[in-house]
Amino acid sequence: MTRQLKIQQPFNLALTLTMGQAFRWRPLGDGWFSGVIGENLIHIRQTDGVDDPVTYRIGGPEGERPANGKDDQMLMRYFREDDDVVGIYGNISSRDEHIARLVKQYRGMRVLRQEPWECLVSYICSATNSIERISECVAALSTELGEPLTMDDKTLFTFPTPERLADLTEERLWELKFGFRAPRVIAVANRVADTGINLTNFKRMSYQNAKARLMQYDGIGPKIADCIALMSLDKLQAFPVDTHIRRLVNDWWFGGGKPPSNERIVRWAQNYFGPYAGYAGQFIFCDRAQSGNRTESNISWRNIRNAAKGESRKFEDHRARECPFCGAPPGRHCKTPGGHYLLQGHKDRRSQIPRAIRPARRRSRARRTISTARRRRSS
Repeated sequence: MTRQLKIQQPFNLALTLTMGQAFRWRPLGDGWFSGVIGENLIHIRQTDGVDDPVTYRIGGPEGERPANGKDDQMLMRYFREDDDVVGIYGNISSRDEHIARLVKQYRGMRVLRQEPWECLVSYICSATNSIERISECVAALSTELGEPLTMDDKTLFTFPTPERLADLTEERLWELKFGFRAPRVIAVANRVADTGINLTNFKRMSYQNAKARLMQYDGIGPKIADCIALMSLDKLQAFPVDTHIRRLVNDWWFGGGKPPSNERIVRWAQNYFGPYAGYAGQFIFCDRAQSGNRTESNISWRNIRNAAKGESRKFEDHRARECPFCGAPPGRHCKTPGGHYLLQGHKDRRSQIPRAIRPARRRSRARRTISTARRRRSS
């Protein structure tokens, strides 16, 4: 029992659901996607292109049921059809040629309006994690504690409430492979359950106040707070900055070299892109996800290689200096693509660095001691 969703503005369903901002959607084949929104199991499909019709089916605890106008409104709200999407595209495109190119290339990409509690926990799980693993964590929580929803012999589960999640033990989350995120998830569930706070009320706060309140919870720093604010609290000026976004922004707008701090990038983006900086950031993230980092890696590696060739003396004391490209202190991983361990005595990708610009290997302490003893004996 399919029902057509009347979306009037540019909309690319597949791109929006798979670019990495939500973690409950799975492809079913033939253009169909399956996911959960609230207490509804959704099967949804867009026929072909950006402007083609969208059809969907809906299921619940008792199986498939006829879709109705309230279901249309739920999906329209989820896909932010109430935004002036065309106006937002035009606004951010007029401010920068890079964004104008991305808007044209990924036309129809939408920022989703997710449920705040599920979004908060999902992004706590995102810390140093891949999209695949985040999806597995969210699915594991739902299967463990959620209510079943069925359609076409397929069963998915609702996302657990804070109260149910608070009853789960930290040991069980370790068994579900949450790793160091386990105590953070339990802590935030306990805090939300104990206070009875409704995270939806954060929408009425200013962006700065909402972000500050989110950062009071364990496991939520500036980047995750911006993700939650943008994707569930209607703060379209929020500009999440991860390692990949920092590299691209640095290469495209800051001229390469040592990347600015995340805080500086956020302030710059909100001033440069205006009230819809979050949409601009999602187009950058979408391009990074679709291209697999090839463009940014090539640019950064070329910058490092040229600097190393032209200023070889600059790297003679590479073990005692801060990395001039990513700011990593001595002994820590360089975060610049292709530049791993070129500076500061980094070792793990040494074989990928052209031999002509590799830093000289340092002898072990034992070998240095033996050499010193030999020199003393000979003298």
